[in-house]
Amino acid sequence: MSWDYWRLFAIVSIAGFVGLLFGQMMGFMFVATLIYALWLQRTWFQLQRWLRKPKKLPSPTADGVIDDVCREIERVRQQNNSRKKKLAGYLKRFQSATAALPDAIVVLGEFGEVDWANDSAKNLLGVLWPRDNHVRVNNLIRDPDFQQLIAERSDIGNIVIVNSPVNASIQLEIKIVSYMGSGRMLLARDMTQTVKLQKMRRDFVANVSHELRTPLTVLRGYLEMFDNNTPVEQWHNALPAMRQQSERMSEMLHELLTLSRLETGEKALQVTATDVGTVLQDIINDALQLSQYEQHEMVLNVESDNWLLGDLDELRSAFSNLIYNAVKYTPAGCRITVTWAVDAHNGVVSIKDNGNGIAEHHLERLTERFYRVDSGRTQGEGGTGLGLAIVKHVLQRHDARLQISSELGEGATFSCYFPIQSVVAKPQSLTPATD
Repeated sequence: MSWDYWRLFAIVSIAGFVGLLFGQMMGFMFVATLIYALWLQRTWFQLQRWLRKPKKLPSPTADGVIDDVCREIERVRQQNNSRKKKLAGYLKRFQSATAALPDAIVVLGEFGEVDWANDSAKNLLGVLWPRDNHVRVNNLIRDPDFQQLIAERSDIGNIVIVNSPVNASIQLEIKIVSYMGSGRMLLARDMTQTVKLQKMRRDFVANVSHELRTPLTVLRGYLEMFDNNTPVEQWHNALPAMRQQSERMSEMLHELLTLSRLETGEKALQVTATDVGTVLQDIINDALQLSQYEQHEMVLNVESDNWLLGDLDELRSAFSNLIYNAVKYTPAGCRITVTWAVDAHNGVVSIKDNGNGIAEHHLERLTERFYRVDSGRTQGEGGTGLGLAIVKHVLQRHDARLQISSELGEGATFSCYFPIQSVVAKPQSLTPATD
C-alpha cells in the first residue's frame, strides 16, 4: 500500500476517533475526507501550473503519487533536453557543413517556397536565409528555363544551365532533387570555369586544325608539282618554303608538348637560385645572333643583384618568349628595354618596347592559346600563338603573375611579378672580394 493510502487511512482513523468522542464519528470522517480531497485537488492544480511553466514555478511538494509523478516528469524532461541538445548539435553541424559547401543549397517547401538556404545560395542565387524565408524561389530567380524547371515536378533530376541572377558572368548548373518523400531541394553549382574550359577545348581543336592545315597544304602543293622530270631549279626554289613550313610545324608541336607538361604538372619544378641578370643577358645575346633582330636596340637594366628561386629552364623559356615576341612584333629600329628589379613586395622582370602598341580589347586574351592580334602577319613570320600561354603557365607554377599594359602608338610592357619570398640574396661565394 502506497504512502497516499496510509495517509488517507490515518486521517480518516483519527477523525473517526475524535468524532467518536463527540458522538459524531461519521461527520468527522466525512469532513476529514473532504479536506483531504481539497488538499489533493490543490496539489494537482499546482502540478498542472508547474507543467505549463516548469522554468518559472517550483514543482509541487507532496509525498506520494504526486511526488513520484513530478520526479518521473523531470526525468523525462531531462532526457528530452538531452536529446534536443544532441539534435540541435547535429543540426548545427549539418548547417555548418552545408554552409561551407561551394554549391548553393536551397530547401524548398510544398509550393516551392524557401525553407532554408546555405551561404553559397546568397552568393550564387541571391537567396538569403532567413530574409527570404517562405518566399517562392521562382520569384527570386526569373530565368525562363529555371521557371519551367521549378514549375514541373516531373522535371526532378533534370538540369538547366542559367546565368546567375547575382552576376551574369557566372554560369550555374541548377537541378531539383527529391528528398524525404515529397520534399524538394535545389542545388546550384558554379560551372563558369567548366564551360570556359569546354569552349577552350573546342577552340583548341579548331585552332590546331587550322594551324596545321596551312603548312601541310604548302608542303602537299609543292610535292604534287614535282615528279622525276621536274627541273632542279624548281626544287631549289621550293625547298626553302617547304623547310620553313616543316620547321613551323615542328616548333608548334614542341610548344604544344611543353604547354601540356606545364598544365598537367608532369615535370616537377627543379627549384634553384637563378641569376636573373645573367639569364636575361644570355637570351639577349642569343636574340642578337639572328638576322631579324639586328635592326632593334636592346637595352638590359639589372637594378638588383638579387637572385630568384625557380626552375631555370622554365624561367629561361618564359623570358625568351617575351623578349623574342617584343622583337618579332615591333617595327625595325624600336628600342626594347629589359629590366630586372626588386621592390618591397615583388621581384619584377619587365620587357618594354616603343613599338606600335596593342589595342586594349586584345590585352585580356593575349595569353590564350593561338590568340593573335594580327594573325596574318604572325603566320607569315612563323609564330605559333602559344608563347604567351607558356609564359602564363610558367609564372603560375612559380606563384607569379603576368601584367600587360599597352596603348596603341605607345608601345607595350610585359611585366612578370614574382613574390618577394622567391627573391634571395646573391650567394656569398659568388660575391667579389673587397679590399
